[in-house]
Amino acid sequence: MNLFKRLEWNLSQSLKHTVIGFHKKSGKVMLSDTTLRDGEQMPGATLEPDEKVRIAQLLEKTGVHSLDAGFPASSQADIDAIRMMVGVIKKPVLTALCRTVKGDVDAAEVALEGQPLAKRGVSLFCGTSPLHREHKLNKSKTEILDLIGETVSYASKKFLIVAFSPEDASRTEKDFLCECYTEAIKAGATTIGFPDTVGFLTPPQAVDFIKEIQSNVPNLHKALLAVHFHNDLGLAVANSLACIAEGANVVQCTVNGIGERAGNAALEEVAVALKMHEKEFGRKVKIDLAQLGPLSQTVSELTGIPISRLKPIGGQQAFTPDPTGFEIAAYDASIVGL
Repeated sequence: MNLFKRLEWNLSQSLKHTVIGFHKKSGKVMLSDTTLRDGEQMPGATLEPDEKVRIAQLLEKTGVHSLDAGFPASSQADIDAIRMMVGVIKKPVLTALCRTVKGDVDAAEVALEGQPLAKRGVSLFCGTSPLHREHKLNKSKTEILDLIGETVSYASKKFLIVAFSPEDASRTEKDFLCECYTEAIKAGATTIGFPDTVGFLTPPQAVDFIKEIQSNVPNLHKALLAVHFHNDLGLAVANSLACIAEGANVVQCTVNGIGERAGNAALEEVAVALKMHEKEFGRKVKIDLAQLGPLSQTVSELTGIPISRLKPIGGQQAFTPDPTGFEIAAYDASIVGL
């Protein structure tokens, strides 16, 4: 690392926790989009690198805080797509998904090379539930904690922005879950994520987890708290909003709610709900609603995944009045650019 880069790194390190504190105190909700990675896992939704860049540019225009740009260790195509975004996507933070494997972190570093330090990061994940520990990883709780600490520490020496999420968090024992988060933050994580990987929580259950994390992760003030919900029960948006009301800082979602199985929390639904009920939530979200319609339609066209007629926000019937003309949408279609 040359002298200039060393000075930049040291200055950024000293400002890191100041920035986190600012975000937490501001009360703003940050939307993190994972259409290009988690959304693409939907069967048939494969995107070419240039198509990913096009969607990333629209997401940047919409105002998302960060983009889950891909999983570099999984394929050369993901590396190529991320490389095409470097220097082109300037406002959102570009992040790359990694297992708790040092080689994955190295692959992310190569893919994101050239992106400014404050605009690149990695998102590490590790299975923590009994099912994952026993049948997927064959590791004890102690071994899982050691793995988290070692890999997050390794990543934090290469990236200023390091997120950690326990895979299958919603089926992990709450006390062990909090130990995992505490260890990750201690090792340098700047964001901790709570993923409902199998999408089976209800809003009250999701809130209980958030309260548990807030009460039993002593170093939580050093990291942002993100949530990531799958839609297997049709509750991903409701769960996201419930956690926002409880103090979550970041919501991870996808355009049109695409994703594996029943999909993810839909970015456009979370954004519009927050804007319409800003007083209720007491939180602001920096999203240009007028960009949501074009974004939704473009993602549908490029992925080949049609938008249901009944889909909130982007569906054809969303703004169609009933025959009497009295029952109409709560807001005009032009608000979201339709």
